[in-house]
Amino acid sequence: MNQQVVDQPFAATIRHLAARWREAKVLLPAFPLLAQGEPLDIDLVAQTTGIPAEQIEKAVETGRCERDSAGRLIDLYGMTLSPTLHRIEVDSKIVFSCCALWAHVIPKLIGREISVESVDPRRRELVRLSISPNGVEAVKPVGAAATMAIASEEAVGEDVCSAFCCQVRHFVSRESAEEFAAESSVRQVVELTELQTEADDLYRAIWQAIHSS
Repeated sequence: MNQQVVDQPFAATIRHLAARWREAKVLLPAFPLLAQGEPLDIDLVAQTTGIPAEQIEKAVETGRCERDSAGRLIDLYGMTLSPTLHRIEVDSKIVFSCCALWAHVIPKLIGREISVESVDPRRRELVRLSISPNGVEAVKPVGAAATMAIASEEAVGEDVCSAFCCQVRHFVSRESAEEFAAESSVRQVVELTELQTEADDLYRAIWQAIHSS
């Protein structure tokens, strides 16, 4: 007897997030470059990757990637040089993540293990993680948790930061995460293993999106 496939609670949100990447294929080689912790000149990215600057410019505009006053890239879809609650160290270089989920995706995009320090927005204490392309390798404190968010396609398209990124955090305990989640109906408490599973799903969905466009 065939069993009906039940849609997972965050599956639609993951699809909406991945849809933003349809024009971002040419930007993939830029992630390891930005992970060096310095603003990226578009022409330098073009020379390094062999991708025409015009294509990179178009993808940057479509993705609404942030630039500095000199026009250099300081953000790629949420991996940013602008300080956030999620500080990432890559070979002694510092970048930041827009949200907890994205911190779990970044190692896959740059092919390196990272060290993450996330500020619990309730306790103002640090959650420290080591995350490789294969997943979470270590976490302190034991018992740390996270939140995920459910967001509509319209909300993600209009303001992904407010609709999703600001809702997805690391916490020093499940109790702290539950306090945060109680403040908004879109937030749900998840274990770090579940957050990593969602990150894996998002990475696969992004890969499908950029190669089907």
